[in-house]
Amino acid sequence: MKHFKVFFVIIPLILLSGCYNKVPIERTSVVSGAGHDIIDNKILSGTLEFLIFSDNNKISKDVSIQTGKSVFDMYNKRLLLTKKTYLTGTLKTLLISEDRAKFGISDIIDTFLRDQDRNLNTTVAICKGKASDILNMKPLESTSMSEEIEGLIKSSYETNFTQRDTNIKDLYNMRFQEGRRIMLPYIEKYEDTIKLSSIAVFEGDKMIFKIPEEDVKYVNMLRNENSLGYLNFKGKSTLESFDIISKNKRKVKVNIEDDNITYDIKLNLNSLIKEDSLSEIEELDKKTIENIQQKYSEELKTKLENIIQKYQREYGVDVFDIQKYAVAKLGKDKEKLIIDKFQDSTINVEVEIKINSIGRVIRR
Repeated sequence: MKHFKVFFVIIPLILLSGCYNKVPIERTSVVSGAGHDIIDNKILSGTLEFLIFSDNNKISKDVSIQTGKSVFDMYNKRLLLTKKTYLTGTLKTLLISEDRAKFGISDIIDTFLRDQDRNLNTTVAICKGKASDILNMKPLESTSMSEEIEGLIKSSYETNFTQRDTNIKDLYNMRFQEGRRIMLPYIEKYEDTIKLSSIAVFEGDKMIFKIPEEDVKYVNMLRNENSLGYLNFKGKSTLESFDIISKNKRKVKVNIEDDNITYDIKLNLNSLIKEDSLSEIEELDKKTIENIQQKYSEELKTKLENIIQKYQREYGVDVFDIQKYAVAKLGKDKEKLIIDKFQDSTINVEVEIKINSIGRVIRR
């Protein structure tokens, strides 16, 4: 009997101890997104988008904007005004304005990596205009704008050969791994929602330019691996087109001879035909498919060579993420040499389109 009394005393202590010092959900604000802006190139501005849970099980969103001398100075000021407890580990999106990105983001990187309460899987993006304006928008398909931005970027891997996601861990790797640079998704307002329109390119922790929308697909193809994208080859008339969806595989080899660096990029595109309305193609037999593969591989190669020349010669910037291979071969102490010689390096690209399926309709 004595053992039973002890048992009934201990069990409630075990079961209820996890609730000690916890805040009821009605008294919490779940932080969904954070935005960073700069005012007049000297005043930091931070925006938090958070969810509010009411007593009648309703969920609403609100936005809090604060200025300060640092990220945590703004956070401290915000805590003096809030009536609820912020939960920061739930952050879905970190949105940084273009002006703030050009000013520098070293402090943002440091706080996210140093603060153990921060979520390292948070999606990161750069935006046109103010981050606060986008977070203040009314979401169309989600509870918060942060969730919509996260969904937009994560689903974009299905097109334009975009990488699957860019989170805090990816940001850290791009910033601190030798031979690499930060490149982040760039979004902007589009009517009453948002769209993914470009890629922001950094030097160190500062954004230097963005890639034009018409170049994004080809830069991604040269930069990323195991990504998906649609390729369109126009015919003679408006209604004639040859379209494929492809998954790319990239191999990069580096050769160094007398301080001359040569990069060889080989792209294999495993493809499915999505449209073939070309009048010149009567039947997709084996020989025709081989001719198509060769013709469009050469056409795509020419396009990629122009893209390489543009960003290597005109910008002098490795947006293809290939310098890391040279660093791996030569050593970390040669990183500056590799960067300095990038404009004079030789970059070759080989393209092989392989059509694995012509679809379920064969036109005769």
